[in-house]
Amino acid sequence: MSNVSMFAEFIGKKVNKVRWKPNDLMASTMFVTGSWDNEEDNVLELWGLTSEKENHVKDFPPKLLDSVHQNGNVTQIRFFDNKFIAVSTDNGAVKVYRVIGENEEDSNIHLDEVMAWETLHSIGEGQRCSCKDLAICNYTLATIGDDYKLNVISLNTKQIHQVLEGICSSPLTCICFLTDNEVLCCNSLSQMKVWDLRVAKSSITANINNFSQTQVPITCIAQHPCQKHFIFTGSEEGDIGVWDMRTNSLLTTMSSGDVSSLAEIAFHPLEPDHLFTCSFGGRLLQWSSKQSHMRRIDLGDMEYSNFWVNTEKIKTQLSINDVIQPIYMPINSLDIQKQQIICGADNEAVYFQRNLKL
Repeated sequence: MSNVSMFAEFIGKKVNKVRWKPNDLMASTMFVTGSWDNEEDNVLELWGLTSEKENHVKDFPPKLLDSVHQNGNVTQIRFFDNKFIAVSTDNGAVKVYRVIGENEEDSNIHLDEVMAWETLHSIGEGQRCSCKDLAICNYTLATIGDDYKLNVISLNTKQIHQVLEGICSSPLTCICFLTDNEVLCCNSLSQMKVWDLRVAKSSITANINNFSQTQVPITCIAQHPCQKHFIFTGSEEGDIGVWDMRTNSLLTTMSSGDVSSLAEIAFHPLEPDHLFTCSFGGRLLQWSSKQSHMRRIDLGDMEYSNFWVNTEKIKTQLSINDVIQPIYMPINSLDIQKQQIICGADNEAVYFQRNLKL
């Protein structure tokens, strides 16, 4: 394996979200960033990794390919596929963009707005509120906001299929799809509720799985890439909770010793024995088992072959390491693709590492 290479680039805006443009065959050379705390000048930007030599590994600094103004702080970015991106803001809007052009060498590459819901989240007439988070499953989009609403939208029909109001009594924080038809919402009281979108709207509130631990806000969420019933949550106190959605139970908690609020949590999509977190304390951490899935008690028992839910081993064999040196300013977002990781921070910089050690 080549030596690990870390790059950093100042882009002049606080980065609230960063996402790789998906690429199934090889390492992606494009990513998008969303800014925040920049008054009237927040943007969604498309970047391409550059190289001075042909066939050379593409490194930083990145080249800005396109920039689109956003009326508000960017709160979330999710790719549907390698072409379409959904973006939410704190003024209640959700927009979908298409990446036009095949690669960063294309002189016509740009972001084209194809759908927009300007007041998807609002309180009363004309009073917009934040869209806190959005989740994507296939071509279905779900959003939550400070208006305590859950919206379900189809990209194929461009229609809002469901609007569920008053789904929670405390501020909503994050959301994810458990299955094609089930949505999990988290709130500031450390509660998680599952909504079955197949149930009639009038009776959907009777189909909630509601469970909680101590009332520490859940700030972020990730689903295990292989065993979808395992959910991992990040808290305001820096802990990770491991949940089994089959029994609605908290299996264990993990701590790095960093008590800063976790901003994002993500598994490596192809190597699920590696988990990554970033925090408001300025740390980007890699959590991994020393021998991960090779430590099997019973080859036929997947419950024990998953290191993360084996509570006896997780406390003694968990390895936690800094991917980059702590920057002591919030690292708000991260994304992993193949053997490369990228993150964005409040110091107006993006950090990129290739040849990630897995």
